[in-house]
Amino acid sequence: MYGYFIVYYISDTNTVLYSGLCEQERKDSHDRIGEFVPQCDVNGNFLPQQCSGSTGYCWCVNIITGEEIPNTRTPPGVTPVQCGE
Repeated sequence: MYGYFIVYYISDTNTVLYSGLCEQERKDSHDRIGEFVPQCDVNGNFLPQQCSGSTGYCWCVNIITGEEIPNTRTPPGVTPVQCGE
């Protein structure tokens, strides 16, 4: 599977680490109360289903870009849509 990756260079060890956009968004989050922080897979890409802990809403996303897929958002108490990859 192909995706967008952020490349980090660690100059003192000449190591290159790769991280998907989801992992970058998690690192950029400020851990504020109510702030949405995306859930990522082991490759740093977005999990197909994202849920907000503060609102209880869930929705499906493009696993590479994190963009919400239209008409998949469900409110709390409603069974979330089954998100595919």
